[in-house]
Amino acid sequence: MSKSYLVLSALMAAITCVHVFLGGPQYADAFTVTLENADLRAMSLVLWHAVTVALILFALAYLWLAFRRSPELVAITSLLQLGWAGLFLFYGVTQLGELVTQPQWVLFIGFPCAALFSEWLRDRRNPAKP
Repeated sequence: MSKSYLVLSALMAAITCVHVFLGGPQYADAFTVTLENADLRAMSLVLWHAVTVALILFALAYLWLAFRRSPELVAITSLLQLGWAGLFLFYGVTQLGELVTQPQWVLFIGFPCAALFSEWLRDRRNPAKP
């Protein structure tokens, strides 16, 4: 069992709760009020809830990785999160002119780095036998 992946799973679950309970009123509720076009309103809510689903799946993936090795799952979750980090960085710079308002990029760089560290710890504790 990997304690570091258990910690990552718990942290991602906590971030999911922050997304739902703090971000929901700030963003998702605002979408329904400020977007007059029903199609844009629906699409923004679909995307908001798709992020919620993805965050839940990330937490479950880290829980899975706590008990089973899966380099493919580490790669997929890491690449997805790094892609999200890139989006936050790109739109932070191009739309907001700064990176402070939406600092989620820090999390989506930090989690893949922590996952790679967890893999290193796992390999160090359980070296491959020749």
